[in-house]
Amino acid sequence: MPTPTVTRLSKSRIVAGLQCERRLWLGTYRRDAMETTPESQAVFDTGNEVGDLARVLYGPGLLIGHVDNTSKALAETAEALQRNGKRQTLFEAAFQHKDVLVRADVLKPVAGGYDLIEVKSTTSVKDYHLVDCAIQAWVIQNAGIALRRVYLAHIDSAFVYEGNGDYNGLLVAEDITTEVTELMQQVPTWVRRLQKVLRGSEPSIATGEQCSKPFDCPFFEHCRSQEPAESKYPVTILKRSAALTRALLDEGFVDLRKVPAERLTNPIHQRIRKASVTGKPFLDPAAAEQLDGLGYPRYYLDFETINFAIPCWAGTRPFQQVPFQWSCHIEQRDGSLKERAFLDLSGNDPTRNFSESLLRSLGTRGPILVYNKGFESGRVADLADWFPDLADALLALNERMVDLLPITREHYYHPAMMGSWSIKKVLPTVAPELDYDELDDVADGGQAQLAYLEATHPETSADRRATLDTALRRYCGRDTIAMVRLLQALAGR
Repeated sequence: MPTPTVTRLSKSRIVAGLQCERRLWLGTYRRDAMETTPESQAVFDTGNEVGDLARVLYGPGLLIGHVDNTSKALAETAEALQRNGKRQTLFEAAFQHKDVLVRADVLKPVAGGYDLIEVKSTTSVKDYHLVDCAIQAWVIQNAGIALRRVYLAHIDSAFVYEGNGDYNGLLVAEDITTEVTELMQQVPTWVRRLQKVLRGSEPSIATGEQCSKPFDCPFFEHCRSQEPAESKYPVTILKRSAALTRALLDEGFVDLRKVPAERLTNPIHQRIRKASVTGKPFLDPAAAEQLDGLGYPRYYLDFETINFAIPCWAGTRPFQQVPFQWSCHIEQRDGSLKERAFLDLSGNDPTRNFSESLLRSLGTRGPILVYNKGFESGRVADLADWFPDLADALLALNERMVDLLPITREHYYHPAMMGSWSIKKVLPTVAPELDYDELDDVADGGQAQLAYLEATHPETSADRRATLDTALRRYCGRDTIAMVRLLQALAGR
């Protein structure tokens, strides 16, 4: 067990401690217990990319370096601020007060002092951003810098990239001075409390809502491993019912099977409980009646997309889901299947070829079966906006779409689904031989996006790109064959 000796805090440590004191302590003394996922690293990388762009948009200025040397960063900042008659914008300026260190994204000189601009890769101001900025402003002001205003610069989701590297307008700065000024009064209390936490032993805090709000905690598995094993069917599998779940837990109900049937009024919740108690799946014969009316050929369709915080293709917006891959299994009346697919890993805008190949393969008649129609139909609508000459044909695809998700939710449940109707939870219960767990490299949508980014990176080798190509095709094809098998199960075949 490490001996608590650290009292120095940073902005990120304080934010972590306000979320959970145990997270702060573990992040200081037990970093070996941290689990960093590729997805969380991708979020971190996106933040760095937006920060790099902010220095271009708010420049010119001086970047304070020495990421791993606090003393040198503080000294370089002090030197830059003392240059009489040559005030300039500073990026990553370092300040310290009461053993709290902060680095300011942008410190811009104005009449009578400086403006602080914190840069975030979100599309709006969040409550935790205000806390973040209050900590910075408190340290900077107490370090002797006159702050005039505090701004939160975030991504404008309405920004449309016109190309040629012109990102003016991507970031919009909101004045949050009033909110930050009010919060600054609480910072000294936070600092004293969290420094006391660091002087003590590991806090005993059970896992709960704080493990994912406002951020997923990288120490969740460490903390969960020290707690008693969950019930086989915990009440938390009742989705979209936070108030009910909290009430049941407060009353001592941990196992859903122990909850009185009359406590659950939602038919889907009742179905989940009954299946958990009996161990038997539920299949409503009405599903077969609904599906038997579908004509042929049947097209089982799935898309994969990429969403850049900083758009790289003209005509796209920040975080817009841009499709780069589709898979389709086509079923004829005699039960025969053939697969069609499209995947573009060139790094160029894939949308025109995506659209044209999709139209060629889906024809003009027959139902198009998807799982969560809003996603695919939304992407088709985007494509129709981008390509007016294809718009009518593309929008006609949306008229043919049939969503298997609500049909499945209303007519099927298996205890192994654990309250979820995700296709990845449903498929193992109807076709266990097609389990996603046996897929390499790409086994979910998040991994598909990471695979795309890796495959299109200029430094990725041809062999690795080929491996990722195969993995992406297997994954997207698994989604569509999954829908084939699901429809067969719902239809009683």
